[in-house]
Amino acid sequence: MKDKTWVRLHAALMLIALTALGQAGLWWPMLGVSLITFVWLLAAHAPALRQLRPIVGYANWVTLARWALLLYVAYSYSQWSDYIVFLLFLTVIISDGIDGYLARRYQQSTAVGGLLDVETDALMSALLAGIHYQEDIVGGWILLVGGMRYGYVWLLYLLGWENHKEADNPNARWIGATFISVLMGPFVAPEWLSVPALIAGSLLVTYSFGYSMWGKRQA
Repeated sequence: MKDKTWVRLHAALMLIALTALGQAGLWWPMLGVSLITFVWLLAAHAPALRQLRPIVGYANWVTLARWALLLYVAYSYSQWSDYIVFLLFLTVIISDGIDGYLARRYQQSTAVGGLLDVETDALMSALLAGIHYQEDIVGGWILLVGGMRYGYVWLLYLLGWENHKEADNPNARWIGATFISVLMGPFVAPEWLSVPALIAGSLLVTYSFGYSMWGKRQA
């Protein structure tokens, strides 16, 4: 299975799962899709991952721990206070830089490792958006923004721009960090502050994806 095929399939299933969350309030499709597709990706790359030491590699173990923590928090967030949920998601964010450091430190940078990292970040955005929608903090539009990575994948494919060179977006990193920050806001900030921040962050990340798509079109 080629990675691009996996990315498209994963994105399609996550879009369906987000729709199920928005229409019926069902969480299990998102969690189930993520579990099945990530295991599938690991199995497809098992021969290469077995060559890393320790098996799978230090960096990938950190990424997988982040991913597992995300699934756990999304499954059980209603049992915890907002501050505990905030701290759990903050742990995921802080550990995001550790996997990259370990990959460079032990020369374990791989294509599958980079893909796992990107899709774990996308999953976090989608799960946070889902929580805020379920808690009636904002409307269904937040699901569109939280799942924008998945829609972006399919738009590029349908428009035939999938193989075009990625545009250099100098603002992508800080916009992504800002969006994750505002998605964390409702756990610790009042709605009069966190909701406008969510709107502003959503506009920024929409611009960022649009900028990248325009660059793909020009390539």
